[in-house]
Amino acid sequence: MGKCKNLTFLDLSSNVLEGYLPFQWLFPCMVYFNISRNMLTGVLPRFGKESCHSIMVSYGQAPIFLDVEDIQNAYSNIPVWGYQMSTIFGSLVDENLVFIHDFSWNRFIGPIPSFSIGGDFLATNHKPSYKLFLNNNALNGSLPGELVSNCNDLQTFSVNLSTNQISGGIYPGLLLDCLQLKEFEAAHNQISGSIGPAFGNLKMLQRLDLRGNRLSGSLPGQLGMLKDLKWILLGGNNLTGEIPSQLGQLTSLIVLDLSRNGLTGSIPENLTNATNLEIVLLNHNRLVGEIPSSFSTLSSLTELDVSFNNLSGHIPQLQHLSNCDFFKGNQYLHPCLDPYSAPPDRLPDLLEVHKEYRQSKLKSFVIAMVASASFILFILLVMVLVLILGRRKISRLTSLRRKVVVTFADAPTEVNYDNVVRATGNFSIRNLIGTGGFGSTYKAELVPGFLVAVKRLSIGRFQGLQQFDAEIKTLGRIRHKNLVTLIGYHVGETEMFLIYNFLSGGNLETFIHDRSGKNVQWPVIHKIALHIAQALAYLHYSCVPRIVHRDIKPSNILLDEELNAYLSDFGLARLLEVSETHATTDVAGTFGYVAPEYATTCRVSDKADVYSFGVVLLELMSGKKSLDPSFSEYGNGFNIVAWAKLLIKERRSSELFSPELWEVGPKENLLGMLKLASTCTVESISIRPSMRQVLLYWEFIVLRQYWDGTNGLVFHGLIIVSTQNKGCAHSSLFPVVSPLLALH
Repeated sequence: MGKCKNLTFLDLSSNVLEGYLPFQWLFPCMVYFNISRNMLTGVLPRFGKESCHSIMVSYGQAPIFLDVEDIQNAYSNIPVWGYQMSTIFGSLVDENLVFIHDFSWNRFIGPIPSFSIGGDFLATNHKPSYKLFLNNNALNGSLPGELVSNCNDLQTFSVNLSTNQISGGIYPGLLLDCLQLKEFEAAHNQISGSIGPAFGNLKMLQRLDLRGNRLSGSLPGQLGMLKDLKWILLGGNNLTGEIPSQLGQLTSLIVLDLSRNGLTGSIPENLTNATNLEIVLLNHNRLVGEIPSSFSTLSSLTELDVSFNNLSGHIPQLQHLSNCDFFKGNQYLHPCLDPYSAPPDRLPDLLEVHKEYRQSKLKSFVIAMVASASFILFILLVMVLVLILGRRKISRLTSLRRKVVVTFADAPTEVNYDNVVRATGNFSIRNLIGTGGFGSTYKAELVPGFLVAVKRLSIGRFQGLQQFDAEIKTLGRIRHKNLVTLIGYHVGETEMFLIYNFLSGGNLETFIHDRSGKNVQWPVIHKIALHIAQALAYLHYSCVPRIVHRDIKPSNILLDEELNAYLSDFGLARLLEVSETHATTDVAGTFGYVAPEYATTCRVSDKADVYSFGVVLLELMSGKKSLDPSFSEYGNGFNIVAWAKLLIKERRSSELFSPELWEVGPKENLLGMLKLASTCTVESISIRPSMRQVLLYWEFIVLRQYWDGTNGLVFHGLIIVSTQNKGCAHSSLFPVVSPLLALH
């Protein structure tokens, strides 16, 4: 592995690796290196100043490396990475290169070495950022005077040293030599000493986490100079002195944790000038005085914990309900549930109350009970009357709504409830043209010559849809030449249906398994596949929010008389998801077409549609079903994807195509289509292309006929792909399709 000079992305996380980390690996030259959550031990190697090659992660410009979107998708379905990966890769969408080295959750010991990244990257126009994770190990010794050797040449630097055995103080030089420090996390160690004023120089600092250490002394007022600081987490130390009033200047501050220290004095009145505060933890200190009433003006404050101090006075009326446990342990603080009652030490002595007062109080109680009973009886009578009248009104409204059909633009007047029911023969089996997981579809001729397809939804699957109208209206606005047009819909207590334009060519399932020889030709196959890809790319990239179909299969692809393809049932999985009674963890796909990561984790992405699209391509080329009976000879569970991989591996690719299709050809284009289908059905979603990449590759298949062996790909006099650098193809027209170009 140490000889792989061009290795740029290495992820060995979440395994059971043991042993030591090889010193020969070129860590500084790896843009992404992750060995977290293993059982590796030993000391960490010291990073040298390595000479590295050029940029290693593609931002849509360099076709020979992984695209950021692929790296994100690679981890989107791993639960333990959810928040962390979205945080890490959230910064990768801009033009700045981000190095990530993750050694966390292992058993590394010894002192913390000095780290660095390859010097070649620091000479570029865009300074890189660096994220270093060393948390949850057994690293010991004191903090080094220098964590990263070229820190001030970076855009930003983030480090996590939490949950180790680090001791000693924080050297001012560590901070002054790294002014680009953005996140400094070293919680749950044994760090001692004070928080010096040098922290005030870290103008880019956003997160400071030193919880659970042995810090002492007072908090420096210079912290108030850090305008970008969002998290101050200093709970569980031995800090003393007063809370600096300068913290009120931190307009970006979200979380302030000073709990479990020895802080004294009062809570600064101007602390509430930090108007973005959401969580303030001041519990288990020695604070005195009143809680500033200005806390009631903080609209984002959801948690204010001042328990176990010596506070007194009233509890502010916070804009969000607060737990009374957050105020207990303060002897002179007014009760939580009655902020205007007298303090506890001044409550009257009940033994001194006069007998006459007790009798008067008893009479008042009896009178109050009688009055309350009368009032309750009156309210009950009113409720009964309202209920009776309300039921009659709802019944009238429901009877009217039963026959309402909501239509979208350009829908003819013939689209109404009575016409639909009549034209379907009251949903007679004679007019049934298809069934699926969402319901049954019927053919209906509303007026002579005007045909529609009516999808009668299964009431059992769509219940309690409070957002149904909004969701279905969003689908009704979607228009694309290769999507079935939604004309209107009806929602009633016992009936729900969608109305689409009718397509006379049937569905792709019938075409594939009952097609005539004249249609088994490359132009037809190519056109159908291209139309499906264009429809999916539109759903994934042009709809806001993007729509993932989740149930791509031949029966959901319709054809007209000229064999143009149209995708149907898009958005129905989303309608199912917003149901109040339906479990959203169900897989809304069809066995044989569902991507492996979707079937096992129920976590969906647009790459799941890409997988299903690849299965449809294999069916289109072979004429076989996804779970064809002919696969039984290979054993249970063997499907068309496994069959295609077997034929490709054994160099028998031609056997996959139907004889009529292979005989007519062109064979080169057919093999290109097979390679595309094979890439679409890989298990790893980081390698699996997006629909945008699929479309670009499709253009490549079409334009291949214009290939010029000297200059490259020439189309209308324009050199699109030129061959250089020892035969490696470089493209400015479709760089993101490089993983697919590698197949040729």
